Amino acid sequence: MTMTWPGPWKAILIWTTVGLVAVVMGMAATFPYDALHARALSELNRNTGLDVRATNWTASWPLGLTWRNVTLTRPDWGPIQLDLLRAKVGLFTVLTGGLGLDVEARLDDSAPSTGLAEAALTASSWSLAEGSFSLKGRLQQVDLSKIIRPYVSRGMLNGDFVHRFDSLQAMASDLKGKGTWNAIASDLAVDRIPLGNGRTLSLVFTKVSAGLACRDAVCEVTELKGDGLDGSFTGQGTITLQQPVQNSQLALTVTVTPGTGFTEKADALGFPPLPVGTPITINITGPLAQARIAL
Repeated sequence: MTMTWPGPWKAILIWTTVGLVAVVMGMAATFPYDALHARALSELNRNTGLDVRATNWTASWPLGLTWRNVTLTRPDWGPIQLDLLRAKVGLFTVLTGGLGLDVEARLDDSAPSTGLAEAALTASSWSLAEGSFSLKGRLQQVDLSKIIRPYVSRGMLNGDFVHRFDSLQAMASDLKGKGTWNAIASDLAVDRIPLGNGRTLSLVFTKVSAGLACRDAVCEVTELKGDGLDGSFTGQGTITLQQPVQNSQLALTVTVTPGTGFTEKADALGFPPLPVGTPITINITGPLAQARIAL
């Protein structure tokens, strides 16, 4: 059976479709990409505390931007290099008054299956400070030595997250929302762990897993454990979110059980002999960027 449209309805449908296509193409052709580019970098700088620079950028149809050779810097951090950073605005969400934004970052654009971070942001309005929004994403085979060096010399990170914020109007003191964050790092080497008197320690773990359950500004550690030749550890505590994220406050208690590798390193650093399997309690407090570690 073949469905036929009455003449008047067929004409109305055709002209409606043509009109919608014309509107969409007109928006894409006249959209202020320069202003979007400047606003996007400004928001990244303001909300992350990072200085974001890119050697070149291009617009993509219908509402998207792609930056290449991106450098993220902070005075107290080493620079982070991204081959590609892409942001795409959802056209349908824009037409309904909201904001839908897909962000993709790649450490190495020539290796599509590694070094990938993706996030999708959905907001009730273009102003994140005035309405609720949700954030969902994943990390795939991210080389940590390129992100948080010199404190990590190797390690591959995979993870996922989902978080809903009710408002950002009082980010520092009255953040509202909830979410979960999970991550697993494999073959992880952590360097320059401060021990006082100018001494530092390096630890190697086969696997480290961490999980957070956040409600409002406080995130509870639901999982924190690792194991390897240097030993194993478990942890608990809270992270209080602040803006920028580097100022978030840590209150963690970690129990480390030394392995054979740790005992050899402790002897070289002049520590008292520690039998393999003897637990040590470590308190980690202070801001995320400059945490204090006490045995």
